[in-house]
Amino acid sequence: MSMDLVSLTPTSLAPDGTLEAQVDVTNTSSEPLSTLALELRTRTARVTDRDVLTAWQSDTTPSSTGAALASSSAHEELAPGESTVLTVQIAAEDLGYSEEPYYWGTRRLALTVTAEEQPLSTLRTFVVWRPADAEATITQSVLLPFAAEDPAAMVTDPEEFAASAESGRLAALRTLSQREDVDWWLDPALLDPPLLAVDPSDGEDPSAVREYTPEPLSAELAGVLDEAVGQRTVLAMPYAQADTRSLDAAGTDQLSTAVREQGHEVWTETGIVPRAAPLQIDPATASPDTLEEVLAAGGDTAIVPSSSLRTDPDSAVTPSSVGVYPSSRQEGEELTLLAPDPTLSSELSLLTEDSDAEQTRQRVLAETATIASEYTTAPRHLLIAPSAEAELDPEALDATLDALAEAPWIVTGRTSTLLDAADQGSWTTDPRSEDGELYALGRIGADDVLPSGPTENGRWEHLSSAEDPQLLDPEPLHELADSWEELDTLAAAMEDDSPLEAARREIIAGTSARWRGEPEIPAGRAEDAQALAAGLRERIKVVPASGYNVISDAVSVPITLSNELDTPITVRIEVTSDKPLVQVGGPQTVEVPARGRIDAAVDVEAIANGTVTLTTVVTTEDGRPLTTPVDVPLTVNPSWENWTTLVLVIAMGLLVIIGVARARRTGAATRAPAVRGPEDPEELARSGRSTLDTHAAQEIWSRRSEAGRDPGPDRDPHPDPTDTDTDTDLDPDPTEEDGAR
Repeated sequence: MSMDLVSLTPTSLAPDGTLEAQVDVTNTSSEPLSTLALELRTRTARVTDRDVLTAWQSDTTPSSTGAALASSSAHEELAPGESTVLTVQIAAEDLGYSEEPYYWGTRRLALTVTAEEQPLSTLRTFVVWRPADAEATITQSVLLPFAAEDPAAMVTDPEEFAASAESGRLAALRTLSQREDVDWWLDPALLDPPLLAVDPSDGEDPSAVREYTPEPLSAELAGVLDEAVGQRTVLAMPYAQADTRSLDAAGTDQLSTAVREQGHEVWTETGIVPRAAPLQIDPATASPDTLEEVLAAGGDTAIVPSSSLRTDPDSAVTPSSVGVYPSSRQEGEELTLLAPDPTLSSELSLLTEDSDAEQTRQRVLAETATIASEYTTAPRHLLIAPSAEAELDPEALDATLDALAEAPWIVTGRTSTLLDAADQGSWTTDPRSEDGELYALGRIGADDVLPSGPTENGRWEHLSSAEDPQLLDPEPLHELADSWEELDTLAAAMEDDSPLEAARREIIAGTSARWRGEPEIPAGRAEDAQALAAGLRERIKVVPASGYNVISDAVSVPITLSNELDTPITVRIEVTSDKPLVQVGGPQTVEVPARGRIDAAVDVEAIANGTVTLTTVVTTEDGRPLTTPVDVPLTVNPSWENWTTLVLVIAMGLLVIIGVARARRTGAATRAPAVRGPEDPEELARSGRSTLDTHAAQEIWSRRSEAGRDPGPDRDPHPDPTDTDTDTDLDPDPTEEDGAR
């Protein structure tokens, strides 16, 4: 027989009220059960010890001790596997509780299912008895963790992220954010939707520059949270729940700095001012050394269950959930300690879809009532902080928080009140003080910090020794840090670093404290991050040439640079030679358009002949390499032009010399006679000749040939009497008289 408490009303039972319990029972046996009934019994004594609550609820043995005060109507028969709801009611006055205000508080109830008057199973729970004149109260604040299961799910697993946003954890956070009576321990990554590339539409060129916009579901949730902040207390988680203690221990300073800067940027952009940025301490690892490590890392606030800060967890009076740890190693340094109640925090963490939500709700009401009824005159303030890893059911948590808001012994407070008390030192350690200051843990010495944990029945106790914290493996953290550095290098060259946001989110999410005890996840994220960073860097390429030939003293060598990123880049091109045969111009800065390429001209001055290798590296403007070196051969012939010109000049000179020498060898010292053309018609008419007479010239050439010498220039057989010009070159035998003329 299994039993599930469906409802137990009212939240607070008054003397004139009626108690009603509904239980869903299921026949888990192989035989039908007849004449089923639900019987109610109670203990009239008030519960003043919280350990009694634990012991009572953990007892599952069937019981029929004492007479039943009330019984439900009988259910005739329940077949194997079938379920039914049994309801029992009783007037408050029939329970036998004292109506004196002092005796208000928690009472125990036993609900037993019987078959043919034989007990089969008993469910033990509680009811809070509250006479009209009872006035005792306690202030309480609930600190809900607001964080995703995987801060990078929108990048690594979009389908899983969409399911979480629509009906999973993120949807629950969206619902719970509307409650104004809870405070937030908030991961700033929820307010920072990453920019992701918009997939090209049908028909669009896939090589076109893509647009980057905030991931829609993340942006929607961020907007809801931003609007819902209101006046509540907000405490800051490390960005993407990064395990800052593991990062510091691994010495990954750059990644630690990046986590802090990312968080600071989000808080600045949203205008939300966190009251503190606490680190959570696992109670099993609590020790003075643990707190000193938080201080050494620059922390000023920590969340530590109160069971690790009280030398006597079973003391009769529960103090407020705040204290201060003064450092024993750093003079003047103090660590504020938020000390949530471990039992109440654990109970709230049980409010999942598979839990008995009503049973948990009654336990929470009983715990708070027992604490509130403790004998004290100083005010107290409890903090309840469910686990950040709990998959809380928003409906179950809503119902429990509604019950707490309805309970007359609870006053809703803010977590900031506890922090203010610590900052101002306005507390007392005397539970019966009447000065109005909070009864708190006060100053916590090193001997007061002890490891603690729950026992099998849920009772919290001190452990014999502190466990070593399961920090993340440093090797994948270093790999993640290297990938982050590569992205930083890329960002230095990019006009818009939006294409890097997805990779950056995945890197930081790989350092999440949620992966403690799961080393394969950070290791896998490190591999993915390395592949992402390498893929992004490979989008910047030097397009290699087959080689270059230089035939002059100076030349501009073209270097082709390709950029396949979705943003322009500004880079520096550095070209070097492996031999001093050339002088290469200095680095030059160029801009390459998105999804484009350019040809950059690099000046090369040849010094001597030979072959060299030019090595091209693309770097950021401050010299950080972006590409691997690309080698191109260069053949150098710097004197080719000068020698060619010289050879041509020499060849032409030789041709002239040969021509002159040949002329001397053949004796051709005079010019050949000219052939005269037709003369002017008027001249012909005046002289009475109509045609040119060449007979005289023929006679002259004949005589010279017979004489064996070169013919001289022809003499005019019919000289013009008016021509007085002297031309010695035309006279083969000049006389003194010719010279005088």
